[in-house]
Amino acid sequence: MDRKRPSLITSRANPLVTEAAKLQDKKYRREMNRFFFEGYKLFEEARAAGVSIERVYATEAAYAKYAELFAEPDFDVILLSEDAYRKISAENAPQGIFCFAKPLDNLNFYHIIDIGGSQFPAIINGEEKILICDGMRDPGNLGTVIRTANALGFDRLVLSADCADVYNPKTVRAAMGALFRLKMDITDSIPAYIAHLRKNGYDVHAAALTDDAVPLDTVPVTKQTVFVIGNEGHGLSEETVSACGGAVIIPMAEGAESLNAAICAALLMWERAKI
Repeated sequence: MDRKRPSLITSRANPLVTEAAKLQDKKYRREMNRFFFEGYKLFEEARAAGVSIERVYATEAAYAKYAELFAEPDFDVILLSEDAYRKISAENAPQGIFCFAKPLDNLNFYHIIDIGGSQFPAIINGEEKILICDGMRDPGNLGTVIRTANALGFDRLVLSADCADVYNPKTVRAAMGALFRLKMDITDSIPAYIAHLRKNGYDVHAAALTDDAVPLDTVPVTKQTVFVIGNEGHGLSEETVSACGGAVIIPMAEGAESLNAAICAALLMWERAKI
């Protein structure tokens, strides 16, 4: 039997509205241990991946348009006026579907690495497709890298703790459903993580302009090859570069200054994905 239509909330000051609106702030996402995403497509992707959705906020128009979504829900349905919905939405042209969800670490897709101990993730067979991002601060770039890594069949994305928040609305939007599927490790020490990988047989290369850097197309890429991409403006730290076994550069036309970090990451991942 269809659930009874929920009461319409029109006040922007309603506690359920103000709580959802706070999720746009990283501080409150951490305090509440929740994140959000918007749109019917992301809702479908999240459900398919088993993401735990606690509430779905919907406008009256969306409630009518996506009636099958609300027929027998296993989440709370919060019906909002257009004005109240605008307070919680991060979209310029929202579809009227806002999902309030538990963090992805409940599904073991998001691993916090304890550098103080020995709780590094087990590397299955020394052949995982892995990309490391150190200090990637732009959420749009990070989301694009997550989406590309998933599309190219990567097993794991390693992020430094100072990368953009994976739950930033811009990251979530750019990553699309890949955010719900890709394994991600977050670490306070990329050099320590690199050392862990090298001990497990991986050949780790920094994407960095160093004196001994070699062109990407000359690197003998194997199933044990891992690339490290750095900050959009400053690249990789000396400590991270030193932890790697070598450095690579992407050949560019004369006069070209640099590549967007997400594009650089895509080119590096493509080389590994071909193996």
